[in-house]
Amino acid sequence: MISADPQLKISLFGEFSLVFQGKPAPNFSGDRPISLLAYLLLHRETAVSRQHLAFTLWPDSSDSQARANLRNLFYTLRQTLPAADTYLAADSMTLQWRSDADFSLDVAEFETALTAAKTAVTDTDKITQLETAVSLYQGDLLPGNYDDWIIPLRADLRQAYL
Repeated sequence: MISADPQLKISLFGEFSLVFQGKPAPNFSGDRPISLLAYLLLHRETAVSRQHLAFTLWPDSSDSQARANLRNLFYTLRQTLPAADTYLAADSMTLQWRSDADFSLDVAEFETALTAAKTAVTDTDKITQLETAVSLYQGDLLPGNYDDWIIPLRADLRQAYL
């Protein structure tokens, strides 16, 4: 849910940023927690199977090891993400970002601007939306993340930007 002044602002383009109530989240860092958070955010419209997520994040691990890693990582995410229960939903089979929570995500705003540009009636509106999209794209999607799952998404978003 995008609001004028959300409690939580997340940037995945360029350098990762997580700002809660106007201040950078002090304890939120590390490649793995950021990767899990990004996956949930970029798939926020649907619940993600824990098994699928474990395999996606640890493709070279055994099923039991990958699931244990995911449990530990999700625990870490819940401890470090401010007001985590406001944003994260979990049950025994799935994890999900609560898309109805009060947050902003630069990638979502970028995609919204591009969609608005495609459906704009006037050239002025189209230019305004494209300028908004360009201003939101602060660099590639999590450029320091080399997980297999993010590479095609990064390429798609870069292509949309170009």
